[in-house]
Amino acid sequence: MTAIVPRRSYRRHRTTRKSRLRPNGHGTWIRASMVDWSAAGVSLTGPVEDVPLGPAILAVSPVDGTDDIHLSCVVVWQKEDKVGLKLLGPVNH
Repeated sequence: MTAIVPRRSYRRHRTTRKSRLRPNGHGTWIRASMVDWSAAGVSLTGPVEDVPLGPAILAVSPVDGTDDIHLSCVVVWQKEDKVGLKLLGPVNH
C-alpha cells in the first residue's frame, strides 16, 4: 500500500497583520495581531488572556485595504498573550 501525500503544506508563515477576534457569545471584538498562519490555523497576540476555548469569528484586515475577511474558527489553545485558532472557513453571510 502506498502512502498518500497531502497536497497542502501546513508550514507556518510569519506575518504581522491587524485582526480582531470575537468569541462565541461575546458582543465585542478583541483587537489582536496575527503573528503567523498556515493553511490550518492562525496564532494571534494581544490582550487575549481571557479568551475562552471554543467557537469564534476572526476578522482579518486585507493588504489591499478593502473590507475585512471574516473566518469561522475555533480557539484551540491560549497561553498568556497568545491564542491559537483552527480555521474552519468563511463566515456565511
